[in-house]
Amino acid sequence: MKYIIVVIFTFLLVGCTGRKASTSVTDEQKLFQIDHVDEATGLQKMQPSQFSEEIEAGGKKYQLYIQRSATDSLPHVKSEMGLFADNRVVLSIKRQDKSNLYNKVFTKRDFASLLTEPYLEKSVLEGLVFDHEKTESANGNIVLAASVSFPMTDMYVPFTIVITPSGKMSIDRDEEAVDVPLSEQPEPEDTTEIR
Repeated sequence: MKYIIVVIFTFLLVGCTGRKASTSVTDEQKLFQIDHVDEATGLQKMQPSQFSEEIEAGGKKYQLYIQRSATDSLPHVKSEMGLFADNRVVLSIKRQDKSNLYNKVFTKRDFASLLTEPYLEKSVLEGLVFDHEKTESANGNIVLAASVSFPMTDMYVPFTIVITPSGKMSIDRDEEAVDVPLSEQPEPEDTTEIR
């Protein structure tokens, strides 16, 4: 699932965004979609992406719009791999008559009830994509895949987002593709008292 999401994001980025090459971005950072590194602070930001497509669910057509961007309005994430800006993802789904079915700005906090706090502190919202295959068998519901990951690693927790034809939303962990145990926590500090 992670590989599929990375391939889809890469395809979308190549097809939907244009950017100048940055000499400060390493090959490893390019692999993990790092677009910009602030020379003064070392803050790394993922590439912005934008996706728009007409989709079908339960015989009805919708216009789907997804935009991911790094933001400084969320707390930065510090890990062994460096300092990272977190992402926000704008999701908009319109009916065929142009009326809104669903609009939301997602951050990793939308998945907080399904993750541990230590995991949230070291992770970023990697992105969100439309899941064609699951939508086909979802009885008219629109299904999307999202992932919250440790930056610059293959460790992530995948989620399934379901939007009903009436515009209600639910989020669940994708149990079929979990790579990181939710009990993943940083090493405990040594609290041994010295006498």
